[in-house]
Amino acid sequence: MKLSLTVLEILVVSCVFVPFFIFIYKGLNSTSKTKNKAEKITKANGFNYKLKEVWNNKYIGLAEENNMLTYIQFNKEDDKIFNINLSKVKSCALISDYKKGKDKVTRLQYLELRITFFSMQDEDKVLSFFNNQEAFMENYELQRIKKWHKLINSNINMDLKKAS
Repeated sequence: MKLSLTVLEILVVSCVFVPFFIFIYKGLNSTSKTKNKAEKITKANGFNYKLKEVWNNKYIGLAEENNMLTYIQFNKEDDKIFNINLSKVKSCALISDYKKGKDKVTRLQYLELRITFFSMQDEDKVLSFFNNQEAFMENYELQRIKKWHKLINSNINMDLKKAS
């Protein structure tokens, strides 16, 4: 009697916790795959990235010695890879959009950084941090984008001070 009750308790507990651990493992495995792909691409650049971050299917890194920003967004069709020399950047703007749904709850639609260059020949670059069409839930993207917006603007301002 005691043995069957113990086996039943073990089964119930494992039915609750095993799927939870499987989801955690899958999430960590996906992030590490993205990180490995990004490491391969960034090693080819030859820059030393002191500040870098990986989330969902995106990578962003800053090589302070070269004043270079690298942004990679992995997609099924083609990957977006931007290597941006911050000494050529005029401004960096944070762009966000919120919408109220039918249930009157305000939801984030997208978060982006728009990089504008001094030269008119260079097109503006849009670095997407969150888009509700790609992901259904936020993963601290607002804090992340504010951090990188501040870092990019501080590096732009340092270059302007050096030039003057």
